[in-house]
Amino acid sequence: MFIYMDLTRDLLKLETSFSRNFYNGDSLDAVRQQKSDGYFLLTAPHATNRWQDGRRKFADQYTGSVVQLLGTTAGQSWLATDGIASDWTYWDERNDAFKLALDSLLDEGKYLVNIVGVSARHGADLYVGLGSDPREEELEMAEMIEDTFGDFQVVAGGQFNALSPKSVRTYARSTGSGGIQLELAPSMRDPLAHPDTAGEFVLRFSELLATRSARCMDKELVA
Repeated sequence: MFIYMDLTRDLLKLETSFSRNFYNGDSLDAVRQQKSDGYFLLTAPHATNRWQDGRRKFADQYTGSVVQLLGTTAGQSWLATDGIASDWTYWDERNDAFKLALDSLLDEGKYLVNIVGVSARHGADLYVGLGSDPREEELEMAEMIEDTFGDFQVVAGGQFNALSPKSVRTYARSTGSGGIQLELAPSMRDPLAHPDTAGEFVLRFSELLATRSARCMDKELVA
């Protein structure tokens, strides 16, 4: 049995929890998370529905499941919304569970990988958001992702470059942390519509994260 098929089943199973009560969860601003000693922090801020500018925005389906499965498989910390998220305007005004958990993990020196969804109509399978002033590590991560998914259409920077002041990547950089944003088309996250490639994404990216994490942790020990 191919490993990616097991991962596809895992994605489907995990999503049944995120999707309860039509992606509203059981309580406002609930989160689920897991800490590890790994180098990375994986986040899914749109795993469930949210309020934005007075309107309800629907979940980026399967992003929570992808983040949880990646974190578990690669041994990295992860954080995802687990209930409808309340509206907010500025990061420094937030005191909800997601923000508090995010701050705690960034304070530990974690490198952020924020994962959200994007429509297939834009054409690519995976967009890597680097912001307007990427550091060397961001550029290295983008290059590794392009190499790892060379048989898919990957766009680094460009249209979806995570420039919004509300993006988790922008916030992480404002605190001095490193980080990138991945925008996943359905081909990279939807195990119902794309059972082969969704599981393949988790398999390949978890291997990249585990390898990169070990290398970065070794460098920190030497330093």
